[in-house]
Amino acid sequence: MQKQYRKDYDGEHVLLSTGWQDGEKFHNREWIGNPIVNQHISGRAAVIGSDSDLWRFDFKVLKNHRGGLLGSQRLQLYGANYMWQHMAFDFVVAGINTEIEDIINHGYCDENIVYTNNRNCIKNPGKFYNIPFDKKLSELASAIYMAAFDGHNEVFLIGYNKDLGETMGTNWVSDVNTVFGTYDDTKFYLVGTESNMYDQWKMNRNVKCLTYRDFISYCDV
Repeated sequence: MQKQYRKDYDGEHVLLSTGWQDGEKFHNREWIGNPIVNQHISGRAAVIGSDSDLWRFDFKVLKNHRGGLLGSQRLQLYGANYMWQHMAFDFVVAGINTEIEDIINHGYCDENIVYTNNRNCIKNPGKFYNIPFDKKLSELASAIYMAAFDGHNEVFLIGYNKDLGETMGTNWVSDVNTVFGTYDDTKFYLVGTESNMYDQWKMNRNVKCLTYRDFISYCDV
């Protein structure tokens, strides 16, 4: 995985289909430009991976967050998978088929920006935005990747902890760690109980644990 940023991203060729003609394999590709201009103010983002800590911190209060003088520390909000059901985010990353169907049926993607893999974008034209370079990461990791890709200097992770276990697949923990290691000049904060965070995450020099009390104070929530 390479470190890449939106500021350098013009778009990419996306594979639509492959086939054979006259004994030779061909690839049908289409150029998709960069449709997003993300002009964030503070360089800070919060990524909500699950509602496992909702009983401790109601992340929905972040919807109207401004933070700092004249909103200078406002957090951009990224959500993963079913989190869109809780509130409107600046960006949502989804990929699970049932979640994609629900997002379409509820019209959420008509009013909000939802990222998904190239396959879902091709299958549902005009509904979704492709994840740049489609890293084949789990949705939990892809949401963090998008925050780092958008150039945020500090990324706060809420609902990322051992409570999820394998409910979101078996590779998501290592996928998250891959993002940490790739974007080594981005500061990632694991918000919650330190003992409930995976050790491999905490071993990264750019990863720090914050209690919810410290997060509320530091981000002026």
